[in-house]
Amino acid sequence: MRLTTVILIASLLQVSAATFGQSITIAKKNISLETVLMEIHKQSGYDFYYDGKTIPESYLLDISVNKVTVNDALKSALAGLGLVYKIEGKMVTIKKEATPSFLERVAAKFAAINVSGVVVDEEGIPLAGATVIVKGTNKSTQTSTTGNFMLTGVQEKAIISISYIGFAVKEVKAAEQLGRITMTASTSDLGEVSVFSTGYETISKERATGSVTVITAKMLEETPTISLIDRLEGRVPGVRFDNKSNTIQIRSSNNYSNNTAPLIVVDGFPLIAKGDAQTLNNMTNSPASANSLLSNFNPADIEQITFLKDAAATSIWGARGANGVIVITTKKGKKGAPSIALNYTFGVSQPQSLSKLNWMNSAQYVDLEQEMVTKGFLVDPKLTTGSNALYVRNNSEATEWMYRVSRGTATAAERDAALGLISARNNQAQIEDLLFQNAITQQYNLSVSGGSENTSYYISGNYNSDRPVYKSNQASNAFLNAATTSEFFNNRVTLRTGLNYQYAKSVYNGAAIDALSVSNTALRPYDLLLDENGNTIKRNSIFVNSIADDFVAKGYLPFSYNAVDELNYSKPVSKTNQVRFTADLNGKITSWMNVDLSAMSQRTFSNMVSINEIDGYTSRILVNTGTSIGTNGKLVYGVPLGGTYNTTDGNAYDNTFRGQLNFNPTWGRHQLVALAGTEMRETYSKSYGSTRYGYNGDTNTSQSTNAITPYTTLYGYTQPIGDNLGAISEKISRYLSYYANASYTFDQKYIVSGSVRFDDFTLLGVDRSKRAIPLWSAGLKWNAKNERFLQEVNWLSNVSLRATLGTGGSVPLAGSNITVINVSGTDSRTGQPIASISNPGNDQLGWETTKTLNGGLDASLFNDRLSFNFDIYSKRTKGILTSLPYNATYGWSTLQFNAATLSGHGYEFGINGQIIRSNNFKWSTVLNFGYATSKVSDVRFINNTSTVVNGGTAVKGLPIGYMYVYRAAGLDSKGQTQIYDRNNNIISNTTNLTTAFTKEDLKYAGVTVAPYSGGFFNNVSYKGLMLGIQISYYLGHVFLKPAVSNYPTFEGSYTGVIGRQLELAYRWRQPGDEATTNVPGLTGVNFNSINRYRFSDDLVRKADNVRLQQISLGYTVPQKYLPKGVFKSLSVSANMRNIGLLWTANKEGLDPQYLNNTNFSSLSPTPSYVFGLNASF
Repeated sequence: MRLTTVILIASLLQVSAATFGQSITIAKKNISLETVLMEIHKQSGYDFYYDGKTIPESYLLDISVNKVTVNDALKSALAGLGLVYKIEGKMVTIKKEATPSFLERVAAKFAAINVSGVVVDEEGIPLAGATVIVKGTNKSTQTSTTGNFMLTGVQEKAIISISYIGFAVKEVKAAEQLGRITMTASTSDLGEVSVFSTGYETISKERATGSVTVITAKMLEETPTISLIDRLEGRVPGVRFDNKSNTIQIRSSNNYSNNTAPLIVVDGFPLIAKGDAQTLNNMTNSPASANSLLSNFNPADIEQITFLKDAAATSIWGARGANGVIVITTKKGKKGAPSIALNYTFGVSQPQSLSKLNWMNSAQYVDLEQEMVTKGFLVDPKLTTGSNALYVRNNSEATEWMYRVSRGTATAAERDAALGLISARNNQAQIEDLLFQNAITQQYNLSVSGGSENTSYYISGNYNSDRPVYKSNQASNAFLNAATTSEFFNNRVTLRTGLNYQYAKSVYNGAAIDALSVSNTALRPYDLLLDENGNTIKRNSIFVNSIADDFVAKGYLPFSYNAVDELNYSKPVSKTNQVRFTADLNGKITSWMNVDLSAMSQRTFSNMVSINEIDGYTSRILVNTGTSIGTNGKLVYGVPLGGTYNTTDGNAYDNTFRGQLNFNPTWGRHQLVALAGTEMRETYSKSYGSTRYGYNGDTNTSQSTNAITPYTTLYGYTQPIGDNLGAISEKISRYLSYYANASYTFDQKYIVSGSVRFDDFTLLGVDRSKRAIPLWSAGLKWNAKNERFLQEVNWLSNVSLRATLGTGGSVPLAGSNITVINVSGTDSRTGQPIASISNPGNDQLGWETTKTLNGGLDASLFNDRLSFNFDIYSKRTKGILTSLPYNATYGWSTLQFNAATLSGHGYEFGINGQIIRSNNFKWSTVLNFGYATSKVSDVRFINNTSTVVNGGTAVKGLPIGYMYVYRAAGLDSKGQTQIYDRNNNIISNTTNLTTAFTKEDLKYAGVTVAPYSGGFFNNVSYKGLMLGIQISYYLGHVFLKPAVSNYPTFEGSYTGVIGRQLELAYRWRQPGDEATTNVPGLTGVNFNSINRYRFSDDLVRKADNVRLQQISLGYTVPQKYLPKGVFKSLSVSANMRNIGLLWTANKEGLDPQYLNNTNFSSLSPTPSYVFGLNASF
């Protein structure tokens, strides 16, 4: 071929005039470029001019175009060859793309343009506050009140992404004048996420190398409950939410203590755990008294929640991020006219029926009492005389009739008649009517947002009221949130401020809970609360009636108790005030560099007042116990006559200052996003309390006491009343950190990221090498969709691969770096303070560090209708605190050291499907799945003893939460539990286990923490009507069926209420019963028998379960039906939550999350019905 060739294809081919059209169709594989050019000429008549060396003869390509223009056909044919073309008339000139010189490339860096435009909706109305971002970078802005925006220093080839709530994300190629950009209403129900926050920076999802899950405000709205944990459960792959304990665990455990809580960050700063408000647990059987950090937030104020799960995502948080990080971003104002939103939620649920308790009825309970009396486990209190009689609890109504026969005060016939009546009673109806109530919750939320050209604001107020199922319990929360953004000096300086205030109050009364416990004041199945005339029935519990009546006759206060009466007394009131202020000042130095100065200050004040009135049982027993009879026959009060007034106060603060420099230069196909900064933090907490005796509520006065002088008690011994001021607990910690993070992107395809953080903090007595450590991470990402060979795959919207490696840290909760001395009052003889060393100082303690390796795949198909992500990880935690043998002559046989190692791994999968997304009909599905496990790989000393029963001890090679149990061998002829050893030899109840009995003699039953978990969400909507379901599942774990709690173990030693489990009715009673039951009988000393039965493989059950958490129905009123100028939107919803189990692996239908025990609070919650109203103006 000649050096220069003019190919005049027209002279070589005879074509008709009909072929000179502009519509090109070619579908061929493995052909030369020259053949393609000839085909284009054949169909269009265009001539081609190019240098012969420009097109390599060996280059073959695949092309598939259908009815496209010549221009589009050439783009497809020449893509990736480094060739450019120019069309002049009917002549196309092709030549090599000029390679810029070094100076030209440098000049290009500064050849960025300023991009401006105006964003409007489909009716041409400007959208104020729309987010405009340069895709793949951190460069962003918001539209003004007129919809206008400007971005400076943008590369000409950049893509501009515009997003606005309720509208589909729009992307356009950068240009100096973009003109009018029209947004279209979104048809997605899932909430699109283009950027997320790590707390230190906002990252576009295209360049994120770490494992991250983002929950949007729209997702949270789909579960309209007060509890934020309820709204999040099942939505995040690899994250377990425990509604019962209000705990969260991200991935597998990093230690085998309870230190698994993730770090919670709000608007860039960690949330301190001091003075947490009371959780509203109205939909469970629990009182309003459990704590949860996430209950400190009004869900309506949350814009986005980001879960950072691997080292690359969390390492920027250094020593606090090993357990994962939850970043909460609250809502901010949008420029434009004021927008008002009003939300109201009302929920109601019934208390769980007592018939759900797996308890004996009255007849079965009386039968158990009869056997206990016959076999000597219960002894007639009248047989105990002298001072010892004061230590015998009162007997029950049934046993009193049994004792009367032996005393000779009643006949067997009278006893049997009385026991028949008692056995026929059932107190469940009275308990449900007098001690329980329907749970009711109400939530009110009002927010206002808007702004002018240079400022925006968001203000909201929220009030929650919660009435739990227990009477005389109440809780409430009030929130105030305000956020402002102000821009100065032509938007070069931005000031953002935030104010959050919370007031929480709870009132707790334990009368209903005590009634169903096994305490001295608990009710037996036949104990009624009211008599036939409606009067409360009062019972003595700590003394038999004759002794109690004798004391009362001498002037003592009544010893009697009734749960209904106690609803009026002893109601501790807890109050918390918490205020948090944040400020961030950002200044633009250049188009690619800015500086951030930010600060946060949080104050928490808590107060708990517990008044035990003198008419209440607690104060009466306290005063009576401290009262003796003087030589003159008059009462001597060691504890002043009156009630008690107890207070506990606390205050805490958290101050943080941060200085940070941000970089975002872009040149050619290169982009660098980096930050570097330093952070100083100080936390402080203080708590103290006092007790006042002889309190009179009418005069609000109390009586003084002598802390040292002993007084004589009712029982005859002496003791001092002690210091009523209590101890003062005070703690202060200071932190200093340096950190840096960088991410480099080449050609929007290849990303390399890295971060490093150095943390130091005040631990007295600790060597700095143990105290200050560097933590780091590195990550890679390949945005494969941007490769040429995938750009033409139309069904593939996006695909990327990620890999990260890094370290995180956590502060161990156990052990002590300094010697802890407890001062506990004053010695009554010396008058000097009493002190003891509870923990010796150990200056060798340091961080627990976790190294994590993570790989991930993200993809979306069919124009983002179907998206999924997959992560697989492995991690190893070193330096876990564990007990090691220590020189006992120093006073301790063991001490805590950083000596254990834990390995973990897992994988996560999430899929989001927008199956149908037309204007009127939408169908979306979310499915999450996670697997996580961990095992101890080093504990220094092998533990091979029987103490591993039920997972109480860390053992090398075993996972966290393992369960070892005894191998049950049935009952012997005396009704006592037998077990097997490793050789299948039977070990009797009377044989105590020695060190020769090891874990090889036990049976490995599995793990108690579900390794597999996830959730399923399905939403269907037609026009304004929406129907949704929420399902969660936990698989692969086991549990022990609750058994014989509070079972008598020694003859003559039992007093009080007996455990009421129904299985006690099926206990062994006589020889031969061992063939039909495995429940031990009442025989002699049976502690071993009961213990081995409770922890035997007979009671191991599979805990796999699938739960239907919610069914929701909602309706959004169409705009055409709303009064113009009044409502912007109006919607109503009705939801049913806590519906129950869809499936469980155990055949008895036991709920693994709410196992029936002796406590009513352990029952599963009943379905709750939640109704909501949402309006915007």
